[in-house]
Amino acid sequence: MFVQQPEGFIKKGRENQVYRLKKALYDLKQAPRAWYSKIEAYFAKEYFDRCPSEHTLFIKRIHGNILIVSLYVDDIIFTGNSSQMCEDFKKSMQLEFDMTDLGRMRYFLGIEVIQSVVRIFICQRRCAREMLARFNMTECNSVRNPIVPGTILFKDDEGTSVDATKFKQVVGSLMYLTVTRPDLMFGVSLISRYMATPKASHWAATKRILRYV
Repeated sequence: MFVQQPEGFIKKGRENQVYRLKKALYDLKQAPRAWYSKIEAYFAKEYFDRCPSEHTLFIKRIHGNILIVSLYVDDIIFTGNSSQMCEDFKKSMQLEFDMTDLGRMRYFLGIEVIQSVVRIFICQRRCAREMLARFNMTECNSVRNPIVPGTILFKDDEGTSVDATKFKQVVGSLMYLTVTRPDLMFGVSLISRYMATPKASHWAATKRILRYV
């Protein structure tokens, strides 16, 4: 996606040829800032209020109706209590930007969304399967609880050390999974205390959580 930004210069080759840039390109460090500045200006023009605690969340209120827009890089999701406001917002965005309407949200940032007329169900099945495959746990035997009742973990200075990088990756993946799996929170919070110097006992507890998943 190309967005407007102030003109700049690039020097190329020994001849120091000068090219004038009128747009921020992908992968340049200034591109995210340029894109956010432009989209923020658009929301301000359309009378959206930016959430003071979450700068990628914008809210618009008109006569008791509300439209909520969440921005993640160049992906946008929105919801509201007025179908007319939603339609007007889509049309306005498509006039301002090169946008594609993907319809109702089905998958966003690793979270699956299933919507019906009576409820909205969210889960992370796909994310969990990818995590298990990444850490070679797809063929493991499942267990009925994430941690053995009465388990006590401690620093275990004399225990066998394990790969700290891999341990942190597993804990980070499990932390994200707690978005829709509150039953994992206690076990994940327990093992996350030992990310600095994980031992075999900590890794065993972590593998049990993966088996439970």
